[in-house]
Amino acid sequence: MIKDDTDLWWKRGVIYQIYPRSFMDTNHDGIGDLKGIISKLDYLNDGTTNSLGVDAIWVSPIYKSPMKDFGYDISDYRDIDPIFGDMADFKMLIKEAHKRNIRVIMDLVVNHTSDKHPWFMESKKSKDNPKRDWYIWHGRRPNNWVAVFELRNAWWHDKDTGEYYLGTFTKHQPELNWRNSEVKKAIFNMIEYWLDLGVDGFRMDVINYLIKDDLLRNNPWKLSFNPIDVQEHIYDRNRPETHDICKEIRKITDKYEDRMLVGEIYTNSVKEAVAYHGTGNDELHLAFNFSFLFQNWSARGFYQNIKEYYNSLPKDAWPNFTLSNHDQPRHHYRYRAGKNTDARARVAAAMLMTLRGTPFIYYGEEIGMTNGKIIRKAIQDPLGKRGWPFIKGRDAERTPMQWDDTLNAGFSDTSTWLPVNQDYREKNVANQLKQEGSLINFYKRLIWLRKGSNALSVGSIEFLEKAPEQVLFYWRKYEHEQVIVILNFSDQHQILDGSLIGRVQIILGTHRWSGEEITLTAANKFKIYPYEVLLINPA
Repeated sequence: MIKDDTDLWWKRGVIYQIYPRSFMDTNHDGIGDLKGIISKLDYLNDGTTNSLGVDAIWVSPIYKSPMKDFGYDISDYRDIDPIFGDMADFKMLIKEAHKRNIRVIMDLVVNHTSDKHPWFMESKKSKDNPKRDWYIWHGRRPNNWVAVFELRNAWWHDKDTGEYYLGTFTKHQPELNWRNSEVKKAIFNMIEYWLDLGVDGFRMDVINYLIKDDLLRNNPWKLSFNPIDVQEHIYDRNRPETHDICKEIRKITDKYEDRMLVGEIYTNSVKEAVAYHGTGNDELHLAFNFSFLFQNWSARGFYQNIKEYYNSLPKDAWPNFTLSNHDQPRHHYRYRAGKNTDARARVAAAMLMTLRGTPFIYYGEEIGMTNGKIIRKAIQDPLGKRGWPFIKGRDAERTPMQWDDTLNAGFSDTSTWLPVNQDYREKNVANQLKQEGSLINFYKRLIWLRKGSNALSVGSIEFLEKAPEQVLFYWRKYEHEQVIVILNFSDQHQILDGSLIGRVQIILGTHRWSGEEITLTAANKFKIYPYEVLLINPA
C-alpha cells in the first residue's frame, strides 16, 4: 500500500533516535522508561513550533532481556522488559505518539538472541533437540571469526553437549540460523505481531550479518589499529542470501499501510550499504550510510561522500543521513574545535536538515550533548569492560538526557545508571529554550522550515560548487520552489561567485537577518563568514 512518492512520511519526516535507558526516568530507579518517553512527547512534537517538530521516534530495544548488551540480547521478542514498563505502557506510547502524528519505529534484533531465550535454552539441551538447528553449532571451532565485543574467537564452548555455538558479539548472544525455515517463520510471525500493534517500522540491527558462509571459511586478516576491525568480513557478513531475507521481510511490511524498514548496514562501503535497497526497490526502504557518519570534518570530504552515495543509490531508492547514534561518539564531540565547537554543530545540523534524504537525529544532539567522561569503575558496556584502556566502549555516547539544571539534569531523582555529563548545569533543554540563539532553537527552526518546504524535504539537489575546498554550496528545487544552501566549514572568511545567484532573500542564517535581501552579481563577490550557515531564496 504505497502513497504518492513525495507524501511518504519516512521521506518527508525527521526521525529522532531515543536510547530509552537514558531518555527519562519516571519510576525512580535511575533508568529511563516508556512512561518517561510518553512524558516528553510534547517536547518532541506538540504540533506547534514550540516543540522540536520531529515526525518519528526510533526506540532502541525495549524487549525483555537479561541486559548483558543492554537490550540487544533479547530473551522474549513479544514482551517489554520490566525495566522499561509493560505492554500497557507500550500501547499507550503508540496511542499518544500517533495522537501527535509521531510514528514509532522499533529496533528489530534478529541476528541473535539472548542465551536465556527459550529457543536457545532448548537448543543447547541436546544435539538432537528439535531446536538445535535454530542456532549455529559446530563440533569444534571451525574458523577465525571474531566476537566483536569480546575481542576473541566467536565460537563458544557448551560443556553440556561438548559443541560450540557462534556468537559474534558476546558469548551471551548466540546467532540464529537463518537457513532454518522454522526460524524464519517464527521471526516473520513476530514482525507481524508488532505491526499489528501499530508499530510504524523497524530499524533492523546488523541486518547484513544474518547469513553466514555455508562452508564457514576463515576471514582474511588485515592490519588495523582498531582491535575490533582486524578482519575482512567476507564470510560472516554480506552474504548474497541475506538479500532474499530482506525481500521477504519487505513483502510482510508492504501488506501494511505506511510502514518502513531502515537497515543498519555496518560498513564503510557506500556500495555495500546501498545494495540493501535491492535492485527494484524491493528490499529496505532506507539503509544507513555509515561512511557519511565516519567522515572527518571537511567540506570536500563530505561532498565527495555525498556525491558517491547519491550516484550509487539504485533507481527510486531514497537517501538518508545521520551523524550520531548509540554506538558511535557523538558528532558534537568528534567535530569539537574549542570555541568553534558549537559553530560547527550548527553547520552540521544545517547540512543534515537540508541534504536530499531523511535525517536521523540522536537524542541530545539538538542541545549539543557531548561524550561523557566515564571512569573505569562506572563502565557498563561489555565492549568497554573487555577493551579497556584501549577501547573504552560506548557508554560515553549513552549518558542521560540533560533536561534542566536540577539534580541529575532532570533525568532522574536518584542515582543514574550512567553518570550525567558534567556540563549539564549549563547545557540543558530548559536553559537553551530560553536563549534565542541557542543550538536547540536553531534545530527547531531548521526542522520546521524543512517541514514546510517541499524543496528541502523532497526536492532535487544540485551542487553549485563542484570541487569545494571549504564551502558546501547547493540548490534544492521542487517545482517553482527553490532554496540555496551555503555552509562554510572553515574558521575563515570565504568568497563565492555571486554571479551564480542574482537577487536573493535570506530564509535562515547564523550571521544575517531572515528576510534580508541581497543582490549578487558578477562584480559582487559574496563574502561568507567563518562557519556561516545561509539558506536563501532566489527572489
